[in-house]
Amino acid sequence: MRAHRRLLLASPILLLAALGPAAGLRAEALDLTRASCSDFTAMNENDRNQLSLWLAGYFAGSAMRPLLDLEKITAAPAALAELCAKSPQFALVGAETRAVFIPAPAP
Repeated sequence: MRAHRRLLLASPILLLAALGPAAGLRAEALDLTRASCSDFTAMNENDRNQLSLWLAGYFAGSAMRPLLDLEKITAAPAALAELCAKSPQFALVGAETRAVFIPAPAP
């Protein structure tokens, strides 16, 4: 069963690696330290979901937390959209957006 899961996970990666150059795909670097909430609200739903997942991992890693809260990750795109609608100037990699995924430490 595990070998089957590994194959399912590896197949799309191998396919993209094989087709990448032939399909004309190119990598694009993004500096998320310069991204703001207004950038988030301008994204389509799929990009918001993917970025939310990335932010969850980023904030968990920076807090050295090995667990991801799936309920928070699922709710994050809507929570970020609400936060960003109120404050489009907030940085995406900042304390305000971090609080969507990881509560602020108690004083």
